[in-house]
Amino acid sequence: MNSKSHSQEPTAYFISDLHLGARYRGLDPDRETLVLRFLRGKASTATHLFILGDLFEFWMEYRSFVPKEHFRILAALEELARNGVEVHYLSGNHDFNLGSFFREQVGLRVHADEIRIELQGKRLLLLHGDGLARSDWKYRIMKKVFRHPISNLCFRLLHPDFGMGLARYTSKASRDQHQNRPRNMDQYEAASRAILSEGRHDILIHGHTHAAFVKEFPEGIYVNSGEWLTRMEYVSMRGGICRIEAFARAERGTGKPD
Repeated sequence: MNSKSHSQEPTAYFISDLHLGARYRGLDPDRETLVLRFLRGKASTATHLFILGDLFEFWMEYRSFVPKEHFRILAALEELARNGVEVHYLSGNHDFNLGSFFREQVGLRVHADEIRIELQGKRLLLLHGDGLARSDWKYRIMKKVFRHPISNLCFRLLHPDFGMGLARYTSKASRDQHQNRPRNMDQYEAASRAILSEGRHDILIHGHTHAAFVKEFPEGIYVNSGEWLTRMEYVSMRGGICRIEAFARAERGTGKPD
């Protein structure tokens, strides 16, 4: 728990699926500027910020290379952490190789698969959500392959410009192929309720499916953090109660952030 002093009720924010760096039709052209305004505005007043995966369309950590297009986002996150906001970054299926950079240089708390934390009197389980559905068994196998040290070493042998470009092209092709197929939301819900029924958590929050909601079940509270591709959704938690919010047009301002 950080020691930052807040005049208002302690607030935690949960965001996911921003996919910064994605390039295809239909995205809000001001997306990165809006993310910066959120980080330097609302998020700066919070006690905690949880990034539940897929902050970037792709992230591969090289020893001496950081994508310059994400410099402003990285600087804003570092400023949040430096000013006392406890920022947690959970890897997703697009940014699964976070390495040590975010922990050592940006000051974030980095997690590979899940976050278990007690906050505002509630026991939380935080996931990205990839592989949660029963039908995702093939992906769960591939996930182990993608995260294997040998796979990462082979990718790092590629020049960063080529490697990052290849990853973005592959991601776009996959998105184009699957964008019209509905996700198995019933499977995600069933898996989440089964986890909650174990009695170890009061609230389960995940992203990945790009569907924002808060659902109350006898087993516990089931929450999805939405997306920042077009709708700029996030979860706020105050007094142990989760709500879906959107970064309102009035909060967005005009022009480029300072």
